[in-house]
Amino acid sequence: HATEEDSQGVYFTGDIEWYTLPENLYRAYQLTGKDKYRDFADLWLYPEYWDMFTGSTPPAPYGFHGYSHVNTLSSAAMTYAVTGDPVYLKTIVNAYDYFQKTQCYATGGYAPGEKLMPPDGSLGESIAVESNPRFLRRFVGRSFETPCGTWAVFKLVRYLIEYTGEARYGDWMEQLLYNGIGAAPPLSNRGRTFYYADYRLMGGSKFHYPDSWPCCSGTYLQAVADYPNIIYFRDEAGLCVNLYVPSEVTWNHDGHEITVTQRTDYPESDTISLTLHMKTQVSFNLRFRVPGWSRGLSVSVNGDTVTTTTESGSWAEIQRHWNSGDQVTIRIPMEPRLIPIDKQHPHRVALVCGPVVLVRVQETSRVASREHLTEWISSMERPLEFRTLEETTGRFVPFYRVEYGVSYRMYFDLEA
Repeated sequence: HATEEDSQGVYFTGDIEWYTLPENLYRAYQLTGKDKYRDFADLWLYPEYWDMFTGSTPPAPYGFHGYSHVNTLSSAAMTYAVTGDPVYLKTIVNAYDYFQKTQCYATGGYAPGEKLMPPDGSLGESIAVESNPRFLRRFVGRSFETPCGTWAVFKLVRYLIEYTGEARYGDWMEQLLYNGIGAAPPLSNRGRTFYYADYRLMGGSKFHYPDSWPCCSGTYLQAVADYPNIIYFRDEAGLCVNLYVPSEVTWNHDGHEITVTQRTDYPESDTISLTLHMKTQVSFNLRFRVPGWSRGLSVSVNGDTVTTTTESGSWAEIQRHWNSGDQVTIRIPMEPRLIPIDKQHPHRVALVCGPVVLVRVQETSRVASREHLTEWISSMERPLEFRTLEETTGRFVPFYRVEYGVSYRMYFDLEA
């Protein structure tokens, strides 16, 4: 990214995120058919990074800016849409898998201090900054650039689901819906916004960024505005339910207008209800995502149990002739579990239930290791809240339920 001078004498440096440009230039080409947009997009391709995910050697984007190097994968996705070259599809598929294996916290967040980490335990070390001076300045309180990072993932996952038809990609989207943008306090006046989520062992709290109108003000709005685009997908066979949120969708299938109304308190309830409305009987496929973490998902139609594939990370599918008023009930059991931050720190963990990361709102930095979590915590009356059995004051709550300025701890070191 050497500094270069253009014809007007304006200097461009590596700080300008030029590598995100092709996505919207190619979109302009698709909308207008004007070659000038395609030709200009062609000038801004990023093979130095994209090719890391298609070669024979492991990717090494260490120290790269996190948000923009997920965001630029959407430019690779649009390059595939315009050129049809399968190498660009391979790029985004492999990049997704790389990020999942090496870069992500339990929340789905990534890039402490906005930097991609080598898979050598640096992710786990980044949250222990109080005892690690080499991480102190860069990573203090800056675990995840939340609105920008969420927006980049929402876009990438939309492309992946549309191009491959695979359900597994929706898991990252769901993680950040609840633990990323869904856990961010709302915008304040003059563009004051929640910028960084803090996952440090020493604990953190939620605050607005001190400056007005930083970049995360804009991506906060973009991520929230994208909600209607990521709940449902459809193809020639029917409808795919990607996210479980109260909503309604109407579409035309073979000349029939169909409406599906989704009612649920998920993830605070394990039950989702889908009610269908149409004028006459219609045959189509109804699919819904089986989360990668789930076990024992069950389905019924009008109260009768339905046998269908419920493999984690796939679409469960029902093929039938549907009548108006038919009701599909989906149950996805959720149990608390501990997720290590990386391979090098197997005892540095976060407590997760379903897709939701839980945080401790009372003081402690270590927890006792137990073979079974039921020996350590028990559920409370409010959904997704747990108390520790060894302390009367210990309480875990969903990260999205933690209010502005309230102290919490997300990650813990297990004691022997």
